[in-house]
Amino acid sequence: MSEWALEMKGISKRFPGTQALSEVSLSLKAGEIHALIGENGAGKSTLMNILMGIHKMDSGEIILNGKKMEIHSPHDALLKGVSMVPQELNLIPEASVAENIFFGNEKISKNKGFISWKSAKKHAEDLLEKLGIQIDVNQKLRHLSAAYQQLVSIARSLAAGNQILILDEPTAALTINETELLFNALKQLRNKGTSMIFITHHLEEVKEITDRITVMRDGRVVHRGNTKDLSIDDMIYYMANRKVEKKERVNREIGNEVFLEVQDLSRKNEFENISFRVHKGEIFGIAGLVGAGRTELFKTIYGLSKKDFGKTFIEGKEVDIKSPYDVIGYGIGYVPEERRKEGIFPIMTVYENMMMPSYKKISSAGLIRFDKAKSSSNYYINELRIKTSSNDKMIKDLSGGNQQKVIFARWMAKGVKMLILDEPTRGIDVNAKWEIHRLIRQMADEGVAIVVISSEIEEVLSVADRVMVMHEGQIKGFVESPQDLDQKDILKIALQ
Repeated sequence: MSEWALEMKGISKRFPGTQALSEVSLSLKAGEIHALIGENGAGKSTLMNILMGIHKMDSGEIILNGKKMEIHSPHDALLKGVSMVPQELNLIPEASVAENIFFGNEKISKNKGFISWKSAKKHAEDLLEKLGIQIDVNQKLRHLSAAYQQLVSIARSLAAGNQILILDEPTAALTINETELLFNALKQLRNKGTSMIFITHHLEEVKEITDRITVMRDGRVVHRGNTKDLSIDDMIYYMANRKVEKKERVNREIGNEVFLEVQDLSRKNEFENISFRVHKGEIFGIAGLVGAGRTELFKTIYGLSKKDFGKTFIEGKEVDIKSPYDVIGYGIGYVPEERRKEGIFPIMTVYENMMMPSYKKISSAGLIRFDKAKSSSNYYINELRIKTSSNDKMIKDLSGGNQQKVIFARWMAKGVKMLILDEPTRGIDVNAKWEIHRLIRQMADEGVAIVVISSEIEEVLSVADRVMVMHEGQIKGFVESPQDLDQKDILKIALQ
């Protein structure tokens, strides 16, 4: 057998107006975890989409276990032993664990033509045991934590006999303990000969779990080597083609003028008796483990869910919020956690996504002035350094970091007084993350109240002026000087 489970040689791909890949090569050893890293837009997704048969390459070749192959579709990739575990899992919450593992690959009894669920359940248990976990395969998937759902998705790939797994941001929605559980399972798979391509923006995870690294930039491979030979600073340098200097934290002066106040806000089974204030020009961080109730709290404040009890005050006046339309009228914007599902209109253009809440103020005689919309969008494209060939480009074709900047620009153009950001840098690269942090500070300096909800405790500590710590739907404490604490201190407060 070949030493290489996978070889991609000289892969090139051009889309209209863009050379997405130029002579890219990637080699994956049998039984290794290989990191594929790069900034948003570097070409990682395009390369993996070619491997999965979603895109057709213009030139190059794919060799699996020493044999040259053509992959025509995701189903063809599965038949040839390659599968992807996507960031947003394509599982069925109301189906059982065993059903999720074997949908599309059901075990059929030889004589009667019926699905042999007894055999399927036994096989599901064996696959999960291979990952080092024991769970009831009869229970519905929705009862499992995010980490276990990830493992079910991996087991589903193994059920098809795949020996090459592509893991796209597998820890994006996981807690620290869940990430450890996942990594233990991946190590077991590696020891048993499974080869994995690990795509992530968390460079500390690259150091912890991977054996080798391929770094991409602008559609090309700029470095490849052993993980142990590269520091995180080295990775950042290769990704960005320059040293990205971390800015020293600045203690900001915050005024006493309160923009938002909530008193005893409660919603059954989600959060209870929540009271806090956010001042104008303040960056107010919300920290806590996944499942702490942070997102649910601010969806209620934003009118996406109904409260059971409590009061909300905006600029000193009690308000009755019935819908997001009401909240937007009070000058509050919201950037949701699920950017692709809830934050953008994927088949609309950059300028349409950016200017939609502002159409009323750029209308004349009831007609939208699209020339003004395009002119304003161009201003923010330049101001926020959004990488796009045109404001007419579909937003779905932008990288995650640039999509996020478009959503920021949406609310900047609207002129909001407060902006709620739920996981603002999830799934974006280090350089784009610091750009987002720059925009957060810029808006706060201009007097906008900012709420930052993040599962990355280090992110909250680095950007926030004050932090509220939540756990299991309750406030566990407030931190007035977050720059003096670290992740362990916040976890101690959350779990006290």
